[in-house]
Amino acid sequence: MNQCLYEGKAKEVGEMTQAALAEGRSVKEILEEGLIAGMSVVGEDFKHNILYVPEVLICARAMKAGMLVLKPLLSAKGDPSAQTGRLLMGTVRGDLHDIGKNLVCMMAEGAGFEVKDIGVDQSIEKFEAATVEFKPDIIGMSALLTTTMTYMKVVIDGFDRPGRDHIKMAIGGAPISQMFADEIGADGYGSDASSAVDLFLYLVGKGPAPVAHARKGVTVKDAVPASPVARPPGAKSKIQILYWQDIPSQLKVWDDFEEVKLDMPTRFADRIDAQAQRLGLTAGDAYMAELRWGDEQERAGVPGEVAAAVRQELAAALP
Repeated sequence: MNQCLYEGKAKEVGEMTQAALAEGRSVKEILEEGLIAGMSVVGEDFKHNILYVPEVLICARAMKAGMLVLKPLLSAKGDPSAQTGRLLMGTVRGDLHDIGKNLVCMMAEGAGFEVKDIGVDQSIEKFEAATVEFKPDIIGMSALLTTTMTYMKVVIDGFDRPGRDHIKMAIGGAPISQMFADEIGADGYGSDASSAVDLFLYLVGKGPAPVAHARKGVTVKDAVPASPVARPPGAKSKIQILYWQDIPSQLKVWDDFEEVKLDMPTRFADRIDAQAQRLGLTAGDAYMAELRWGDEQERAGVPGEVAAAVRQELAAALP
């Protein structure tokens, strides 16, 4: 189950969850040793640039297939030991971006949290109303725009009163930093989805203090091996491009000796985000359904050099 989840095989994970229940395994065992253990490996590989956002989304979809089987049983038993904590997530007022938030929600579910996502453009009144209903341990807020990130302090200040001050406040998003989190009184900041989940675990007392980690994408320079491997003359590399609809998102290039993965420049992610917002495809499953790998191709050269050339060509074709 761990391996199928890592490979994003949603159908197989759902079937294995059913089979494990039929064998008499406990819900807690399946959740912790099957789904959560699998997603923890995904999270670690995401931190170290082995997996990228599109691949993590596909893994999260597989995890959700198992959760669909377990959720009715978890709800019926009301077993608090099978739950890591309760997380309320929302994008702050004035900001309509939610793809990053959706990824955090899915990975938090994969870590055993019960998650309530209230969506985008959320005012303090909506956070408060959801808190009364859901009773979270943590409130997570995201923002992509510098013009909206300041609203996070409005929410944090609104919860700084008796009866609410036990709730931990976590923030994240492209313009957010640890310095900003300290300035507005947040309990923590996640630089990416995996780091955010580490922070959540720490805030509910079920994980170590998170280590500051700034996720960095692989650059073309990084892609070229430091110690080139001798290859036969005319050696070729295989290429695949990951698309969101018709927009390139990532490419991977490999041969018998190494594999290189590169994200496309930031403007491609911005274009995907804008297209997803325009078409109403920002929800996790709807967004993931648009991801597809292109046909496998071949080109002469070592993976690092081929990856750099293909990335440059794609960038030039979509200025």
